[in-house]
Amino acid sequence: MTRRVVVLALAIVSLTATTASAQSWNRSRPTEQSLSYVLGFASLDDGYATDSLGRAWSVRMDSPIIGRFVLGEIALSGVSTKDLMGTRQRFLIPEAQVQLQLPIGPFRPYVGFGAGGVMGPEGTGTILNGGKRVISSALGLRTFLAGDRLTLNIESRVREYGRDEGVSSVDVTAGFGLRF
Repeated sequence: MTRRVVVLALAIVSLTATTASAQSWNRSRPTEQSLSYVLGFASLDDGYATDSLGRAWSVRMDSPIIGRFVLGEIALSGVSTKDLMGTRQRFLIPEAQVQLQLPIGPFRPYVGFGAGGVMGPEGTGTILNGGKRVISSALGLRTFLAGDRLTLNIESRVREYGRDEGVSSVDVTAGFGLRF
């Protein structure tokens, strides 16, 4: 009887120690929430003519909605392109996306779908004008670097501007993020 009590006590102590160490390990790991900055290029197209490549950038914050598989992302993106006179025109694109990701070790491939708007000048002679609605889809990869805090983000995002105007763009961006 004494031997059973000792074995049971050791099992309880061992299980408690294992659970406590797992909980402290989980607290020290960063969450799936991150803030990132990406740069790249954008190709704007209206079906008739393609503008020269524009400069694209974005500040994005993503956070889990359902576990590690469904994320919400809010972003403020920018596109800089030239009009017919050679003057650089700049546009801001605030948008939100729902992203489905597949956590595979340190890799997080994802697809996303969202909407937003374009803020900027109208009637500039560029394909893009301010005041339009945006529908977007994304295909990307996040991977963790430097002890799981730093992320490398690579993405291609397709946007459709306006309702029936047929103006679209493809952004290809890469950058870094910080998990917290």
